[in-house]
Amino acid sequence: MFRFTRRVALAAIASLALSACGQAGGEDATPSTPSTPGSSSVSGAALKDIIIGDPNAPVTMIEYASWTCPACLNFDQTVMPMIKSDYIETGKIRYVFREFPTPPANIAVAGFAIARCAGEDKYYDVLDELFERQPGILAMVRQGDQVKSALMQIAENHGISGEKAFDACLQDGDVRRAISTAVGRGDASGVNSTPTVFVNGEMLDGYDWRYPEGMKLVLDEALGVSPDGDTPAEDVAPDETVSE
Repeated sequence: MFRFTRRVALAAIASLALSACGQAGGEDATPSTPSTPGSSSVSGAALKDIIIGDPNAPVTMIEYASWTCPACLNFDQTVMPMIKSDYIETGKIRYVFREFPTPPANIAVAGFAIARCAGEDKYYDVLDELFERQPGILAMVRQGDQVKSALMQIAENHGISGEKAFDACLQDGDVRRAISTAVGRGDASGVNSTPTVFVNGEMLDGYDWRYPEGMKLVLDEALGVSPDGDTPAEDVAPDETVSE
């Protein structure tokens, strides 16, 4: 689990200069001049919540996480496959991932920017690749290697071709604001570590939900399904905090 310092993440969002892709972020990150409103240069970028699953599903799950967080990687690899197959693809829940950058924050923000620049239909594909490549990229950061080439390759894999397009993505004002909004919503909801999950607006506590069996119990309870598989309860209201 990563504890979170909001000032670090916001500084990283403000300072997404190309040189930042070669070193870890920290408290002393120096912001560059942010893009002005309306300066967006990335066409079709995802700028709101990206919902997967049935939009009318009775249960909403919101995860605040960072692709540079090892605990988030574990959750992504061990729990999310079950959630996708048993709950999202079956129309039982709608799911939203919200960015909550963890150290190295500027690397995390750069990856999230790529995901949003790739567009709504590719957003989760980019997140999947970022998580898969987390160990290698973090090793590069620890060794002091430049990670720009690795991030550029991920961007290229999802339709952001060439250094010019990559640079434009990282400097895009609307993309930065979208990530900052996600951080702000988490901060306002009391998120201070990753991963943090809300089910129908309630923050999950403890650690059992970080394992497939525990998360299954949580989601089944939210659906009104008893451990013996009884019929779900009716009229379970979805979380209205998701921006459509």
